[in-house]
Amino acid sequence: MMRSLFAAVSGLKTHQQRMDVIGNNIANVNTPGFKKSRVTFQDMLYQTIRGASRPVEGGLGGTNPIQMGPGVSIASIDTIFGITSFQDTGKATDLGIDGEGFFVLSDGSRNYYTRVGNFDFDSEGNLVSLLNGMHVMGWMAQPDGSIKTDVEPVNICINMSETEPAKATENIYFAGNLDSRVPIYEDDNKTPSSKIIVRQTVYDSKGQEYIVAIELKKVGNNEWSWILNANSIVNSTGETIEVGEQSGVLKFDTQGKIQSSTETPHISFTPPGSDTLNIALDFKGLTQYGSNSTATIQRQDGYTAGTLESYTIDQSGTITGVFTNGVTRSLAQIALARFSNPAGLYKNGGSLYSETSNSGKPLLGTGGASGFGSIRPGSLEMSNVDLSSEFTEMIITQRGFQANSRVITASDEMLQELVNLKR
Repeated sequence: MMRSLFAAVSGLKTHQQRMDVIGNNIANVNTPGFKKSRVTFQDMLYQTIRGASRPVEGGLGGTNPIQMGPGVSIASIDTIFGITSFQDTGKATDLGIDGEGFFVLSDGSRNYYTRVGNFDFDSEGNLVSLLNGMHVMGWMAQPDGSIKTDVEPVNICINMSETEPAKATENIYFAGNLDSRVPIYEDDNKTPSSKIIVRQTVYDSKGQEYIVAIELKKVGNNEWSWILNANSIVNSTGETIEVGEQSGVLKFDTQGKIQSSTETPHISFTPPGSDTLNIALDFKGLTQYGSNSTATIQRQDGYTAGTLESYTIDQSGTITGVFTNGVTRSLAQIALARFSNPAGLYKNGGSLYSETSNSGKPLLGTGGASGFGSIRPGSLEMSNVDLSSEFTEMIITQRGFQANSRVITASDEMLQELVNLKR
């Protein structure tokens, strides 16, 4: 039987398999996170009819080997992890990876890896993949919002009813200017511009609100006093909190800058049923220049209790909770994995991959870290299939298939001529 028949048959098979791969690529042109495949051919083991010979000195020259090939086979089907574009979805839990990382998913017994960040929270607060319900792996935050990423990742689960406890005010920060041109304070009638009253809402350990009024008076050249009067604190119902008068002196240099003090000014009072509040007064933001007084309280660091209102996900994969009291706190961070040879991963279907002996062990990290890429919230990675390239490959493959079929036809005609020699 003619070798050309079997060589052509091998060509038909390999080109058919190549067409199967192209068809799969085109079928997944709109599959999020899909990575196209590429087929590489190789020639098969040759049959040696005559080996090579070396030249003989003073005699014949050398001859090359005579070999005949039996056809073609598939050398490899490679996954091309090329960079692709992203589709904006506007959904906060849709995540893409701009880089080489993979999301880590778990079915409870083993981990899988995917490029498709089509995630959402289920009824119990678990962050899961909407494709298969697998848990998204990462690290949960400590109560203070810190996250340890040097431990094994766990299922991300957010308590949607989580509360942020109240925090008593510990510091009040002043800012603005005290007019150096005003006279020394005498009384409200004669020198009203030499006295400023600033008010600020503060909180006790239960999150209850109190309005504190502090007077600033010019008492000398480059000197102002601060005073908390006996009736300067009222609660949310308008009742006055009894407190003794507390005061201190602020000194400015000739450049209008406040002079540092060895002791930190503070006020203290005890609300009914709560712990005593000791509030430090930070006057470092005040100046005394020859311009209108703008002194005010810039901020304080206490707040009332709050509940989780919403959340955001940033480029590092950190899930940040936004509470009704205005506090933001890290809740968890999504883990990413990368491999030394991602093309060696095993395709499990359903946009999932698993490690193999040739992919290397997964290295875990976070978005933005070197080699992992950054996370793009509100978007999904699109397929990297290029239709123009695939159609070109399809034409080449089709012509290769046709050429091999012609070899079979020609070989058949040659055999027919051989049979017809005997009539």
